[in-house]
Amino acid sequence: MTHQISSSILILAAALGSSLHAEEPPLLARAIARWTAGSEDLAFTQQTRRFQGVGNLTESRVERYDPSLPDPKRWRLLEVNGIPATAEQRATWEQRKNGRTRKVVAKSPYTYLDLDHATLLSQTPAITRFEIGLRPETARLLALENISIMVTVDNQTSSIVSIAATLREPIRVLLGLAKITDLDVDVRVEPADDNSGTDSGAVMSGSTASVKMSKLGRPIEYDWSDFKRVASYSGLHQTS
Repeated sequence: MTHQISSSILILAAALGSSLHAEEPPLLARAIARWTAGSEDLAFTQQTRRFQGVGNLTESRVERYDPSLPDPKRWRLLEVNGIPATAEQRATWEQRKNGRTRKVVAKSPYTYLDLDHATLLSQTPAITRFEIGLRPETARLLALENISIMVTVDNQTSSIVSIAATLREPIRVLLGLAKITDLDVDVRVEPADDNSGTDSGAVMSGSTASVKMSKLGRPIEYDWSDFKRVASYSGLHQTS
């Protein structure tokens, strides 16, 4: 479940892709093309907290995911219950976590994002903000049909400078056994300094993403931070 949620966040934040549509706003189309031409994936730190009832923390883990590394090293366990992970904990956890086949979103982002119906939210001389919905069929893939995605574009450079997402209403997943109750994404991008026409800029410090959910009545919270744009490890075995 953790991988499904983190993959969903990455689709929102990083899978703005190359399949453009004739009805897309031209500025948004240029921004998406620039983003796609840059680094293709995101590394991040993930904190998982599990509770028994309200406020009773039973487990906390901090992990680092870096898709630029080979499969056996892409996930690292950093902390368990606020204490640095021991060598034994890391070995057991990382062998199990990294032993799973790496999943890669191979479909066109147009399969997920309704780019041709993007809505202009606001515009100033410096920036333009768009809202992008998810296609209805996305619910079968991600179970995240009730989210609102906001993309802010620099008018002068046609670069994406921030991506945000919020939850319109709770979402039931896993055949109703779990429910996502809150979603908050705030990813800001430092524009590239070069004139190459691509967005190779870094994700700015302070960018965060979080999800709160309830599984069989037990609250779980996921937080993502320390994002970094990276190129995926070229030797990975990709599955879709």
